[in-house]
Amino acid sequence: MVNARAKGVNQLTHSVRTEIIVKGKVQKVGFRDHVQEIARNLGVKGYVENMKDGSVKIICEAEEDTLKKFIQQINIKTDLITVENVEIIKQQPATGEYEYFEIKYGPPEEEMGERLGAAFKIAVATRQDIKEMHQDLKSGITSMHHDLKSSVTTMHQDLRSSITAMHKDIKNMHSDLKESVDSMHKDMNRHFEEMAKRYDAISAELLRTREELKRAVDTLVELVKKFLEKG
Repeated sequence: MVNARAKGVNQLTHSVRTEIIVKGKVQKVGFRDHVQEIARNLGVKGYVENMKDGSVKIICEAEEDTLKKFIQQINIKTDLITVENVEIIKQQPATGEYEYFEIKYGPPEEEMGERLGAAFKIAVATRQDIKEMHQDLKSGITSMHHDLKSSVTTMHQDLRSSITAMHKDIKNMHSDLKESVDSMHKDMNRHFEEMAKRYDAISAELLRTREELKRAVDTLVELVKKFLEKG
């Protein structure tokens, strides 16, 4: 939530100096480093510092459009940083007194605690991320193992069904082939029997014809003899 308290802000068209108070989970989490990086990327000048009440104060100077982008980008929400409120306390013409954007550090012991606290929170967050990643990986491996087992079982069943079907087909083919061979054998026997019968009939007919020819020749010979005896 951004509250503009200064009057006549919308009428400003040149560089302005803005005082901002940021509240939320913004100390001992590296928030100031993020603010400094955003400011330097946008060309904003000024400084950021921790306040004793747990908030963060920002004094910044830039063009109005640039400050709008700056305010939007510092409204950070991550695993460690949670900005709850960005409040504009004061706006006035820029003084040009700042050459760059910096972090105003407190006493060394306070800064040391800040850095250690941020490092500890980052370590805890990293450990949690690693733990969640490990759980996701374990879950993924379990799921893959289950899927692989299911796939192998399905493949085994399909292969078994295919082999059974092939066995049935081969058995049916063998039965059909046997029936075909038996049928061919019967047909051949029938044809041979018919041919044998025809051959027997032809043989008998030939024998009768030979006998008839023999009788005819004998009769002709007798007639010739009688003709010659009379002559």
